[in-house]
Amino acid sequence: MKIKLDEENRQLKIDDNLKFQYWMLKFIMFSNLFQMFVGLTKAPISEWDTLTWFWIPIGLVSLFILYYFTKLSTKEVIPLDEIQHPILKNFFRRKRLSLKLKNGKARHIPTNSIKEMKQIQNFINSPQKVTN
Repeated sequence: MKIKLDEENRQLKIDDNLKFQYWMLKFIMFSNLFQMFVGLTKAPISEWDTLTWFWIPIGLVSLFILYYFTKLSTKEVIPLDEIQHPILKNFFRRKRLSLKLKNGKARHIPTNSIKEMKQIQNFINSPQKVTN
């Protein structure tokens, strides 16, 4: 399991390399937007060819994907204090666990089985230990 449940410090430690994957996808989306703007500004509208018209929907989709990435978190260590609640979603008949954080972002959790999801949910929903 790529997720470690640290009961002593009451936090989740996730090792899934998601930060690099999201960075690469953001880079591709920015390059799509840049290519769209270069294609649109190099010639007047009357001289646009098919390829130029093709870049407009690609740039718009890239813009929406970039907006979606602003709603996602890539934190690798998440204290339980920052978790608002877990979210179970079905994605193409496959269950996926996400965490809704208090800062408004969501963090997707890589799990391989329903047993892991239940274990993580029980850890998150367990009462906190009071230490003084």
